Amino acid sequence: MNMPEPDVEAIERAIALLDGRTDAELAIHPAAPGVTSFCAEAALLQFVVTWARGAKATDVAVFSKLDGSSENFEESLQKQLGLPYVVAAWVLAGKLCDGNHMTLKRREAKGYAAFLDAMDDFEFQHTHETLEPRANLVCVQGGKREFIRPFYEQYKSKWRVKPEGDIRVVIQDILSRLAPEWQGKYLREVSESLAHLVRELVENSDWWARMNHHGVEYDKGIRAVTFRLIEIDDTNLPKFSGGNTHISSYLLHNLTHNKRVKTEPPSSHTGVVRKLTFMELSIVDSGPGLARRWLASRPEEKKSVDKLSDISLDEEENAVIECFKKWRTSSGNSLRGVGLFSVASLLRKRNGFLRLRTGRLAFLFGTQSAINDIENQLRKQESLPDYVKLKDGTHVFLDDGQMIFFLRPWSHGELGAVEGTAYSILLPV
Repeated sequence: MNMPEPDVEAIERAIALLDGRTDAELAIHPAAPGVTSFCAEAALLQFVVTWARGAKATDVAVFSKLDGSSENFEESLQKQLGLPYVVAAWVLAGKLCDGNHMTLKRREAKGYAAFLDAMDDFEFQHTHETLEPRANLVCVQGGKREFIRPFYEQYKSKWRVKPEGDIRVVIQDILSRLAPEWQGKYLREVSESLAHLVRELVENSDWWARMNHHGVEYDKGIRAVTFRLIEIDDTNLPKFSGGNTHISSYLLHNLTHNKRVKTEPPSSHTGVVRKLTFMELSIVDSGPGLARRWLASRPEEKKSVDKLSDISLDEEENAVIECFKKWRTSSGNSLRGVGLFSVASLLRKRNGFLRLRTGRLAFLFGTQSAINDIENQLRKQESLPDYVKLKDGTHVFLDDGQMIFFLRPWSHGELGAVEGTAYSILLPV
Protein backbone atom coordinates (compact mmCIF):
# COMPACT_ATOMS: atom_id res chain seq x y z
CA MET A 1 0.00 0.00 0.00
CA ASN A 2 1.27 3.45 -0.89
CA MET A 3 1.05 6.65 1.11
CA PRO A 4 -1.91 8.73 -0.12
CA GLU A 5 -1.56 12.10 -1.80
CA PRO A 6 -1.19 15.03 0.62
CA ASP A 7 -4.78 16.21 0.64
CA VAL A 8 -7.57 15.34 3.03
CA GLU A 9 -9.90 13.60 0.58
CA ALA A 10 -7.17 11.30 -0.76
CA ILE A 11 -6.12 10.43 2.79
CA GLU A 12 -9.70 9.64 3.78
CA ARG A 13 -10.03 7.28 0.83
CA ALA A 14 -6.84 5.52 1.94
CA ILE A 15 -8.07 5.28 5.55
CA ALA A 16 -11.27 3.63 4.34
CA LEU A 17 -9.14 0.88 2.76
CA LEU A 18 -7.22 0.09 5.95
CA ASP A 19 -9.92 -1.92 7.72
CA GLY A 20 -10.01 -4.85 5.34
CA ARG A 21 -6.51 -4.59 3.94
CA THR A 22 -4.46 -7.64 3.05
CA ASP A 23 -1.32 -5.80 1.99
CA ALA A 24 1.40 -6.32 4.62
CA GLU A 25 3.47 -3.35 3.45
CA LEU A 26 3.14 0.40 3.58
CA ALA A 27 5.43 2.38 1.28
CA ILE A 28 6.63 5.52 3.07
CA HIS A 29 7.66 8.26 0.68
CA PRO A 30 10.43 10.65 1.76
CA ALA A 31 8.16 13.64 1.31
CA ALA A 32 4.65 14.14 0.07
CA PRO A 33 4.80 15.24 -3.58
CA GLY A 34 3.83 18.84 -4.23
CA VAL A 35 2.09 21.08 -1.72
CA THR A 36 0.79 19.58 1.51
CA SER A 37 -2.66 21.12 1.77
CA PHE A 38 -4.05 22.45 5.03
CA CYS A 39 -5.29 19.76 7.45
CA ALA A 40 -3.48 17.05 5.48
CA GLU A 41 -0.39 16.93 7.69
CA ALA A 42 -2.39 15.81 10.73
CA ALA A 43 -4.36 13.41 8.54
CA LEU A 44 -1.18 11.81 7.15
CA LEU A 45 0.20 11.27 10.63
CA GLN A 46 -3.10 9.79 11.79
CA PHE A 47 -3.20 7.52 8.73
CA VAL A 48 0.22 6.09 9.60
CA VAL A 49 -0.74 5.65 13.26
CA THR A 50 -3.92 3.81 12.24
CA TRP A 51 -2.03 1.56 9.83
CA ALA A 52 0.57 0.74 12.47
CA ARG A 53 -1.95 0.07 15.26
CA GLY A 54 -3.81 -2.37 13.04
CA ALA A 55 -0.72 -4.02 11.54
CA LYS A 56 0.70 -7.39 12.45
CA ALA A 57 4.17 -7.67 13.96
CA THR A 58 5.37 -8.96 10.58
CA ASP A 59 3.95 -6.04 8.57
CA VAL A 60 6.59 -3.76 7.10
CA ALA A 61 7.03 -0.04 6.62
CA VAL A 62 9.07 0.31 3.42
CA PHE A 63 11.04 3.54 3.13
CA SER A 64 10.99 3.49 -0.63
CA LYS A 65 13.63 6.15 -1.31
CA LEU A 66 16.17 5.00 1.27
CA ASP A 67 19.16 2.81 0.48
CA GLY A 68 20.63 1.32 3.63
CA SER A 69 23.94 0.59 1.89
CA SER A 70 24.40 4.11 0.54
CA GLU A 71 27.11 6.40 1.89
CA ASN A 72 24.57 9.17 2.47
CA PHE A 73 22.03 6.88 4.16
CA GLU A 74 22.13 8.62 7.55
CA GLU A 75 21.81 12.05 5.95
CA SER A 76 18.86 10.95 3.81
CA LEU A 77 17.15 9.28 6.76
CA GLN A 78 17.53 12.34 8.96
CA LYS A 79 15.89 14.56 6.33
CA GLN A 80 12.94 12.20 6.18
CA LEU A 81 12.62 12.11 9.97
CA GLY A 82 11.90 15.83 9.85
CA LEU A 83 8.38 14.75 8.78
CA PRO A 84 6.24 13.61 11.75
CA TYR A 85 4.44 10.89 9.80
CA VAL A 86 7.80 9.34 8.92
CA VAL A 87 8.75 9.37 12.61
CA ALA A 88 5.46 7.60 13.39
CA ALA A 89 6.16 4.89 10.84
CA TRP A 90 9.72 4.44 12.10
CA VAL A 91 8.59 4.10 15.72
CA LEU A 92 5.33 2.17 15.42
CA ALA A 93 5.79 -0.23 12.48
CA GLY A 94 6.58 -3.87 13.23
CA LYS A 95 9.45 -4.06 10.74
CA LEU A 96 11.40 -1.52 8.71
CA CYS A 97 12.92 -1.92 5.25
CA ASP A 98 14.67 0.30 2.74
CA GLY A 99 13.69 0.61 -0.90
CA ASN A 100 15.58 -2.60 -1.68
CA HIS A 101 13.68 -4.48 1.03
CA MET A 102 16.76 -4.75 3.18
CA THR A 103 16.01 -4.69 6.91
CA LEU A 104 16.60 -1.43 8.77
CA LYS A 105 17.19 -1.16 12.50
CA ARG A 106 15.44 1.47 14.59
CA ARG A 107 18.73 2.44 16.22
CA GLU A 108 19.98 3.59 12.80
CA ALA A 109 17.89 6.75 13.29
CA LYS A 110 20.48 8.11 15.72
CA GLY A 111 20.60 11.39 13.81
CA TYR A 112 17.01 12.08 14.85
CA ALA A 113 18.36 12.99 18.28
CA ALA A 114 19.53 16.27 16.73
CA PHE A 115 15.90 17.28 16.17
CA LEU A 116 15.04 16.41 19.77
CA ASP A 117 18.08 18.34 20.98
CA ALA A 118 16.94 21.36 18.97
CA MET A 119 13.46 21.08 20.50
CA ASP A 120 14.84 20.88 24.04
CA ASP A 121 17.21 23.79 23.37
CA PHE A 122 14.43 26.02 21.96
CA GLU A 123 16.14 25.98 18.54
CA PHE A 124 12.79 25.31 16.92
CA GLN A 125 13.87 26.18 13.38
CA HIS A 126 16.21 23.16 13.54
CA THR A 127 13.55 20.59 14.46
CA HIS A 128 13.29 19.58 10.81
CA GLU A 129 15.18 19.81 7.54
CA THR A 130 12.57 21.30 5.24
CA LEU A 131 12.37 24.71 3.57
CA GLU A 132 9.09 25.60 5.30
CA PRO A 133 8.80 28.07 8.17
CA ARG A 134 7.72 25.46 10.70
CA ALA A 135 8.48 23.84 14.04
CA ASN A 136 8.03 20.16 14.91
CA LEU A 137 7.57 19.18 18.54
CA VAL A 138 7.33 15.42 18.80
CA CYS A 139 7.63 12.92 21.62
CA VAL A 140 7.79 9.14 21.48
CA GLN A 141 6.22 7.11 24.24
CA GLY A 142 8.56 4.54 25.67
CA GLY A 143 11.58 6.54 24.57
CA LYS A 144 14.14 8.35 26.70
CA ARG A 145 12.44 11.66 26.00
CA GLU A 146 8.81 10.78 26.31
CA PHE A 147 7.51 14.32 26.77
CA ILE A 148 7.68 17.48 24.67
CA ARG A 149 10.08 19.12 27.10
CA PRO A 150 9.39 22.79 26.20
CA PHE A 151 5.79 22.26 27.32
CA TYR A 152 6.57 20.24 30.47
CA GLU A 153 8.18 20.70 33.86
CA GLN A 154 9.07 18.32 36.66
CA TYR A 155 6.94 18.48 39.77
CA LYS A 156 7.48 16.07 42.68
CA SER A 157 9.58 13.80 40.46
CA LYS A 158 6.88 13.65 37.76
CA TRP A 159 6.43 15.47 34.48
CA ARG A 160 3.44 17.76 34.13
CA VAL A 161 2.30 20.36 31.58
CA LYS A 162 3.60 23.85 32.34
CA PRO A 163 1.26 26.72 33.34
CA GLU A 164 -0.17 28.73 30.46
CA GLY A 165 2.13 31.70 31.09
CA ASP A 166 5.20 29.51 30.61
CA ILE A 167 3.69 27.93 27.49
CA ARG A 168 3.12 31.43 26.12
CA VAL A 169 6.84 32.19 26.44
CA VAL A 170 7.61 29.05 24.43
CA ILE A 171 5.07 30.00 21.75
CA GLN A 172 6.55 33.50 21.51
CA ASP A 173 9.95 31.93 20.95
CA ILE A 174 8.57 29.70 18.20
CA LEU A 175 6.83 32.61 16.49
CA SER A 176 9.93 34.79 16.68
CA ARG A 177 11.83 32.11 14.74
CA LEU A 178 9.06 31.60 12.16
CA ALA A 179 8.20 35.29 11.70
CA PRO A 180 11.21 37.41 12.75
CA GLU A 181 9.62 40.49 11.15
CA TRP A 182 6.71 40.54 13.61
CA GLN A 183 6.79 43.28 16.23
CA GLY A 184 6.87 42.35 19.92
CA LYS A 185 3.31 43.54 20.58
CA TYR A 186 1.89 41.40 17.81
CA LEU A 187 3.98 38.40 18.88
CA ARG A 188 2.44 38.64 22.33
CA GLU A 189 -1.07 38.99 20.90
CA VAL A 190 -0.84 35.89 18.70
CA SER A 191 1.04 33.84 21.29
CA GLU A 192 -1.66 34.44 23.89
CA SER A 193 -4.29 32.67 21.79
CA LEU A 194 -1.96 29.91 20.65
CA ALA A 195 -0.71 29.27 24.18
CA HIS A 196 -4.22 28.59 25.43
CA LEU A 197 -4.98 26.27 22.50
CA VAL A 198 -1.72 24.38 22.86
CA ARG A 199 -1.82 24.00 26.63
CA GLU A 200 -5.37 22.69 26.73
CA LEU A 201 -4.87 20.20 23.90
CA VAL A 202 -1.45 19.02 25.11
CA GLU A 203 -2.78 18.48 28.63
CA ASN A 204 -5.80 16.72 27.19
CA SER A 205 -3.60 14.26 25.31
CA ASP A 206 -1.35 13.90 28.35
CA TRP A 207 -4.34 12.75 30.41
CA TRP A 208 -5.71 10.30 27.85
CA ALA A 209 -3.49 9.51 24.85
CA ARG A 210 -0.73 7.74 26.76
CA MET A 211 -3.09 4.94 27.82
CA ASN A 212 -5.53 2.73 25.98
CA HIS A 213 -9.22 2.60 26.88
CA HIS A 214 -8.47 0.01 29.57
CA GLY A 215 -6.15 2.46 31.34
CA VAL A 216 -3.02 0.53 30.37
CA GLU A 217 -0.07 2.55 29.07
CA TYR A 218 0.92 1.88 25.48
CA ASP A 219 4.30 0.29 24.88
CA LYS A 220 4.70 2.61 21.91
CA GLY A 221 3.04 5.83 20.99
CA ILE A 222 3.58 9.23 19.49
CA ARG A 223 2.31 12.74 20.13
CA ALA A 224 3.06 15.66 17.87
CA VAL A 225 2.49 19.40 17.90
CA THR A 226 3.51 21.18 14.72
CA PHE A 227 3.41 24.82 13.70
CA ARG A 228 3.44 25.86 10.05
CA LEU A 229 3.34 29.44 8.78
CA ILE A 230 1.94 29.71 5.24
CA GLU A 231 1.16 32.77 3.14
CA ILE A 232 -2.00 32.30 1.08
CA ASP A 233 -2.86 34.38 -1.97
CA ASP A 234 -5.32 34.26 -4.83
CA THR A 235 -3.02 32.05 -6.89
CA ASN A 236 -1.97 29.36 -4.40
CA LEU A 237 -5.27 29.07 -2.50
CA PRO A 238 -6.50 26.08 -4.56
CA LYS A 239 -3.30 24.15 -3.82
CA PHE A 240 -3.44 24.69 -0.08
CA SER A 241 -7.16 23.96 0.10
CA GLY A 242 -6.53 20.65 -1.68
CA GLY A 243 -9.76 21.14 -3.57
CA ASN A 244 -11.75 20.82 -0.34
CA THR A 245 -14.78 23.11 -0.30
CA HIS A 246 -14.71 23.70 3.47
CA ILE A 247 -11.09 24.83 3.54
CA SER A 248 -11.41 26.77 0.29
CA SER A 249 -14.48 28.63 1.57
CA TYR A 250 -12.73 29.54 4.81
CA LEU A 251 -9.56 30.78 3.11
CA LEU A 252 -11.46 32.77 0.48
CA HIS A 253 -13.64 34.49 3.07
CA ASN A 254 -10.54 35.57 4.98
CA LEU A 255 -8.83 36.82 1.82
CA THR A 256 -11.94 38.89 1.17
CA HIS A 257 -12.77 40.23 4.63
CA ASN A 258 -9.80 39.95 7.00
CA LYS A 259 -8.36 43.33 7.95
CA ARG A 260 -4.78 42.02 7.74
CA VAL A 261 -5.03 41.16 4.04
CA LYS A 262 -2.35 42.80 1.94
CA THR A 263 -2.69 43.57 -1.76
CA GLU A 264 0.01 44.00 -4.36
CA PRO A 265 0.17 44.43 -8.14
CA PRO A 266 0.05 41.13 -10.04
CA SER A 267 2.98 39.77 -11.98
CA SER A 268 1.12 37.95 -14.71
CA HIS A 269 -2.61 38.75 -14.67
CA THR A 270 -4.98 41.67 -14.26
CA GLY A 271 -6.31 42.92 -10.94
CA VAL A 272 -4.54 42.72 -7.60
CA VAL A 273 -3.24 39.77 -5.62
CA ARG A 274 -4.53 39.45 -2.06
CA LYS A 275 -2.25 37.87 0.53
CA LEU A 276 -2.81 36.69 4.08
CA THR A 277 -0.66 34.56 6.39
CA PHE A 278 -2.09 31.61 8.30
CA MET A 279 -0.73 29.62 11.19
CA GLU A 280 -1.54 25.93 10.91
CA LEU A 281 -1.40 24.19 14.27
CA SER A 282 -1.60 20.39 14.13
CA ILE A 283 -1.95 18.31 17.29
CA VAL A 284 -2.08 14.54 16.89
CA ASP A 285 -1.88 11.63 19.30
CA SER A 286 -1.97 7.85 18.99
CA GLY A 287 -4.39 7.29 21.87
CA PRO A 288 -7.79 5.54 21.88
CA GLY A 289 -9.72 8.50 20.46
CA LEU A 290 -12.31 10.75 22.08
CA ALA A 291 -15.30 8.39 22.08
CA ARG A 292 -13.60 5.30 23.49
CA ARG A 293 -11.82 7.24 26.21
CA TRP A 294 -15.03 9.08 27.22
CA LEU A 295 -17.09 5.89 27.35
CA ALA A 296 -14.41 4.12 29.42
CA SER A 297 -13.86 7.01 31.84
CA ARG A 298 -17.13 8.93 32.13
CA PRO A 299 -18.45 9.46 35.66
CA GLU A 300 -21.29 6.94 35.30
CA GLU A 301 -21.95 3.73 33.33
CA LYS A 302 -18.36 3.23 32.21
CA LYS A 303 -18.07 1.13 29.08
CA SER A 304 -14.95 -0.39 27.52
CA VAL A 305 -15.11 -0.55 23.73
CA ASP A 306 -12.42 -2.61 22.01
CA LYS A 307 -13.74 -1.99 18.49
CA LEU A 308 -15.78 0.97 17.37
CA SER A 309 -17.87 -1.39 15.26
CA ASP A 310 -19.22 -2.76 18.56
CA ILE A 311 -21.17 0.48 19.12
CA SER A 312 -23.47 2.46 16.87
CA LEU A 313 -22.31 5.58 15.09
CA ASP A 314 -24.86 7.58 17.09
CA GLU A 315 -23.41 6.34 20.39
CA GLU A 316 -19.92 7.23 19.24
CA GLU A 317 -21.02 10.69 18.11
CA ASN A 318 -22.82 11.37 21.39
CA ALA A 319 -19.67 10.42 23.30
CA VAL A 320 -17.52 12.82 21.27
CA ILE A 321 -19.98 15.67 21.75
CA GLU A 322 -20.02 15.07 25.51
CA CYS A 323 -16.27 15.85 25.51
CA PHE A 324 -17.03 19.38 24.27
CA LYS A 325 -19.83 20.25 26.65
CA LYS A 326 -18.89 22.66 29.41
CA TRP A 327 -18.04 21.09 32.79
CA ARG A 328 -18.03 17.58 31.34
CA THR A 329 -14.98 15.71 32.60
CA SER A 330 -13.94 12.10 32.92
CA SER A 331 -10.65 12.88 34.67
CA GLY A 332 -12.03 12.83 38.20
CA ASN A 333 -10.70 16.37 38.66
CA SER A 334 -13.53 18.81 39.46
CA LEU A 335 -11.40 21.73 38.26
CA ARG A 336 -11.32 20.32 34.75
CA GLY A 337 -14.20 20.19 32.31
CA VAL A 338 -13.80 23.43 30.36
CA GLY A 339 -10.73 22.52 28.28
CA LEU A 340 -12.17 21.55 24.90
CA PHE A 341 -15.07 23.96 25.38
CA SER A 342 -12.65 26.85 25.93
CA VAL A 343 -10.53 25.82 22.93
CA ALA A 344 -13.55 25.92 20.64
CA SER A 345 -14.74 29.20 22.17
CA LEU A 346 -11.37 30.82 21.55
CA LEU A 347 -11.40 29.71 17.92
CA ARG A 348 -14.66 31.62 17.42
CA LYS A 349 -13.12 34.78 18.86
CA ARG A 350 -10.00 34.45 16.71
CA ASN A 351 -11.85 33.62 13.50
CA GLY A 352 -10.17 30.23 13.47
CA PHE A 353 -10.91 27.02 11.60
CA LEU A 354 -10.89 23.53 13.08
CA ARG A 355 -10.93 20.05 11.62
CA LEU A 356 -11.37 17.35 14.24
CA ARG A 357 -10.85 13.71 13.28
CA THR A 358 -11.42 10.86 15.71
CA GLY A 359 -12.84 7.35 15.38
CA ARG A 360 -15.35 7.19 12.52
CA LEU A 361 -16.13 10.89 12.75
CA ALA A 362 -14.84 14.20 11.46
CA PHE A 363 -16.15 17.66 12.29
CA LEU A 364 -15.39 21.19 11.19
CA PHE A 365 -15.76 24.59 12.73
CA GLY A 366 -15.23 28.06 11.35
CA THR A 367 -16.59 28.57 7.82
CA GLN A 368 -18.66 31.73 7.45
CA SER A 369 -21.28 29.93 5.38
CA ALA A 370 -21.84 27.48 8.24
CA ILE A 371 -22.00 30.30 10.79
CA ASN A 372 -24.63 32.15 8.75
CA ASP A 373 -26.66 29.00 8.17
CA ILE A 374 -26.61 28.02 11.85
CA GLU A 375 -27.58 31.48 13.03
CA ASN A 376 -30.54 31.48 10.63
CA GLN A 377 -31.69 28.10 11.95
CA LEU A 378 -31.34 29.22 15.56
CA ARG A 379 -33.53 32.28 14.97
CA LYS A 380 -36.42 29.96 14.16
CA GLN A 381 -36.27 28.29 17.57
CA GLU A 382 -38.34 29.75 20.40
CA SER A 383 -36.09 28.74 23.28
CA LEU A 384 -32.41 27.90 23.21
CA PRO A 385 -30.75 25.60 25.77
CA ASP A 386 -26.98 25.40 26.18
CA TYR A 387 -26.74 22.72 23.51
CA VAL A 388 -28.76 22.09 20.33
CA LYS A 389 -28.43 19.47 17.61
CA LEU A 390 -29.80 20.77 14.32
CA LYS A 391 -31.58 18.65 11.72
CA ASP A 392 -28.51 18.66 9.47
CA GLY A 393 -26.44 17.04 12.23
CA THR A 394 -24.64 20.20 13.38
CA HIS A 395 -23.96 20.39 17.11
CA VAL A 396 -24.31 23.92 18.47
CA PHE A 397 -23.03 25.02 21.89
CA LEU A 398 -24.55 28.18 23.37
CA ASP A 399 -24.23 30.47 26.37
CA ASP A 400 -27.19 32.67 27.38
CA GLY A 401 -28.82 31.99 24.04
CA GLN A 402 -25.74 33.02 22.00
CA MET A 403 -23.83 30.56 19.84
CA ILE A 404 -20.32 30.04 21.21
CA PHE A 405 -19.17 27.42 18.73
CA PHE A 406 -20.37 24.46 16.71
CA LEU A 407 -19.23 21.14 15.30
CA ARG A 408 -20.60 20.37 11.84
CA PRO A 409 -20.09 16.97 10.17
CA TRP A 410 -17.19 17.14 7.74
CA SER A 411 -18.99 14.86 5.32
CA HIS A 412 -22.10 12.73 5.06
CA GLY A 413 -21.89 9.09 6.05
CA GLU A 414 -19.48 7.01 8.07
CA LEU A 415 -15.75 7.45 7.62
CA GLY A 416 -13.04 4.84 8.03
CA ALA A 417 -12.09 4.32 11.67
CA VAL A 418 -8.86 6.00 12.79
CA GLU A 419 -6.73 5.64 15.89
CA GLY A 420 -6.00 8.63 18.06
CA THR A 421 -7.32 12.16 17.78
CA ALA A 422 -6.18 14.83 15.34
CA TYR A 423 -6.83 18.57 15.56
CA SER A 424 -6.00 20.77 12.58
CA ILE A 425 -6.36 24.45 13.44
CA LEU A 426 -5.98 27.44 11.13
CA LEU A 427 -5.62 30.98 12.44
CA PRO A 428 -5.22 34.06 10.24
CA VAL A 429 -2.20 35.99 11.44
